[in-house]
Amino acid sequence: MMRYGSVLFALALAVLAFAVLVPPWTVPTNVATTQTGPDSSAMGLYLDETAENNPPRQPEILPASMTSGGGAASGYSNLHVLGGLSRDEFDRTMVALTAWVAPEEGCGYCHGGQTENYAADYPRKEVARQMLQMTRAVNSGWTNHVGSRGVTCFTCHQDENVPEYLWHRQPEPEPPLGGLAGKPAPWDTRARTIRGFFPEGPYEKYLLEGQPARYVQANTALVSGDEPVQHNLEDGEDVYIMMMQMSQALGVNCTFCHQSRYAADWSQSPPNRLMGYSGIKMTLALNQQVFDRLTPLVSSDLLGPLGDAAKINCGSCHNGRREPAGGMNDVYYPALVGDGVPAPANSVARYNPHIPILARHPRVGPRQVARD
Repeated sequence: MMRYGSVLFALALAVLAFAVLVPPWTVPTNVATTQTGPDSSAMGLYLDETAENNPPRQPEILPASMTSGGGAASGYSNLHVLGGLSRDEFDRTMVALTAWVAPEEGCGYCHGGQTENYAADYPRKEVARQMLQMTRAVNSGWTNHVGSRGVTCFTCHQDENVPEYLWHRQPEPEPPLGGLAGKPAPWDTRARTIRGFFPEGPYEKYLLEGQPARYVQANTALVSGDEPVQHNLEDGEDVYIMMMQMSQALGVNCTFCHQSRYAADWSQSPPNRLMGYSGIKMTLALNQQVFDRLTPLVSSDLLGPLGDAAKINCGSCHNGRREPAGGMNDVYYPALVGDGVPAPANSVARYNPHIPILARHPRVGPRQVARD
């Protein structure tokens, strides 16, 4: 009898240890698989049907105004971005912005809590100007990524004042808090998914500093003293972490953008990889040119541990779906489309002239320029 009692006690202790030590990882449900390659090629695309079939609904604010002439600047003052719109279209745009970003707070959210002197400037109003300029630039200058659908304020905000998926620079970890299994990165031990457990360091490395993803995989099987450096453990780990977080941001697995047998080879990659590359370049540009410069305008409670304004990543727009919510499929907002500008050069295309899909896209934005 005592023998069985010891066994039961050991089992109970094991169950207790498992419950205490193993984090409650969220198990995905309703995941569908679509095969995109030949049999036995491991080219299965996994999609969360729940997220794809139930996107947030963007509040639509009337059809676009057909009124021409009599710009808003003739009826309002202190317009820096939208003065060229008709007054009707300007009013429609303001109502839409309020519904997308501050449905509860109303106009006063950007106008200093008052609705009498709309022309007065406030830090939050200046942030809104910067966001409008950014959205216009994305919809006109990054059509290789956002297409004709584009994005709206709702794409990221989704009825919230601050988008859910943002990140900040992180301080260097101090031992012993920074160490976990010999790894110094600040792992998120409160995460509910394995990918959320990863640190944010790679965001700063690739989406703010613009470092290239290199030294991930050696080109030769054996190490030789005559060969230049081909791979680095830290770089390889950072690229892996970045890819896992991109995968989670879009709700897809690796084969959405990569060939299973050779992830690095562009000539074997699905077309989505070029779309992803454009997205990385777009996010890098926006973080450097817009978000990293907002710090003086952002309230202290929204600053990061190092005092910087929040930055964006793929999840900021995608929110776990292949296609972000919102956009202008059904209702057009001319205020959110600016003048087209040349996009950055596609360095991958420059160094891989033999790959047809890259040769057709020498730039990562909309304007296709003849190659030398």
